[in-house]
Amino acid sequence: MWRLEKDVHTLIWKEMKRKGADSEKNILQMLIQGAKNSDLSQDEVDNFVVDNCKNICFPAYENGAVPAIWTLMLLALYPEWQDKVRAEVLEIFDGQSSTSAMLNKLKTVSVKPFAHISSYSFDTFIIIRNLRQLTMVIYESLRLYPLGCMLTREAVLDTRFGGVDVPKGVSIWVMMMALYEDPNIWGPDVHKFNPERFGNGINGACKPPYVYIPFGTGPRSCLGQHFAMAEIKILISLLVSNFTFSLSPKYRHSPVMNLIIEPEFGVDLLVRKV
Repeated sequence: MWRLEKDVHTLIWKEMKRKGADSEKNILQMLIQGAKNSDLSQDEVDNFVVDNCKNICFPAYENGAVPAIWTLMLLALYPEWQDKVRAEVLEIFDGQSSTSAMLNKLKTVSVKPFAHISSYSFDTFIIIRNLRQLTMVIYESLRLYPLGCMLTREAVLDTRFGGVDVPKGVSIWVMMMALYEDPNIWGPDVHKFNPERFGNGINGACKPPYVYIPFGTGPRSCLGQHFAMAEIKILISLLVSNFTFSLSPKYRHSPVMNLIIEPEFGVDLLVRKV
C-alpha cells in the first residue's frame, strides 16, 4: 500500500507539473500557486496539491459514472420511460440520432467532449436544460440510488436542532436513504420509480423540498453538481438516441453502500442499435 501510494503521488505530481506549465491559466495553476504562497513546507505543498487533485478526480469520475449506470438500469427496467426520453431527445435534436450530429448540435469545441467544462458552449447548457423528461428520470434515479449514503456536518457551536441540543464538536450524520424512503415526505409510492413526481421540479416533488440533496447542501455542497448533471444528460442523450436497453438475465441487483452506492456486480444490459 505504501509503494502504491508513493507511485500514485509521483504520477499525479508529474502530470501536475506538465499541466501546470500550460500558458493558459487554469485551476491547477491556481491551486499550486495558492499552496506555494501559504506557510506550508515544500513537502506539505506537494501533499496538499496531490490530495486536492485526488479529491477532484474521484468525484469528477464517480459523480457522473455511477448515476449514469443506475439511470441506464432504470431506463432498461422501465421501457416506457426509455421511449419518452428517446422521443424527447430526438425532438430537441431535430431527429438527428447520430453521435456526431448531436455533438454538432451541442456545439462542443473539444475532441473529448467530457474532458473539461470549457468544452461546452453556453448553448450546450441551454439545450440540455430543455431535456425535461430526462431531468425527471435522473432526479428520480438519484433519489432511489443517491450518490452518498450519508451527509455529515460538525457543530462548530453549541446548537439546538429540531428540539435537540447538539454540543459543539459533535458530528451530525444524516442518512440519505432515511430521507428518500420516508412516505411522509414522498407519498405512498416512495419505493416506486416515478419520475413524474418531479414534474413540477424538486419543490413539487417532496415536502419540504430541502430534504432532497443529491449533491449536498449549504456552503459545502458539491462545486461540480451542475457540470455533473450536464455530463449525465449528454451521455444518456447520446446513448438512448442510438441504442435501446434492456436488462440482461445475468443482471444481479445488489446495491452496496461504499463511499457511494454502487452496483456490487455491475449492470449487465442488452444493447441494440436503434
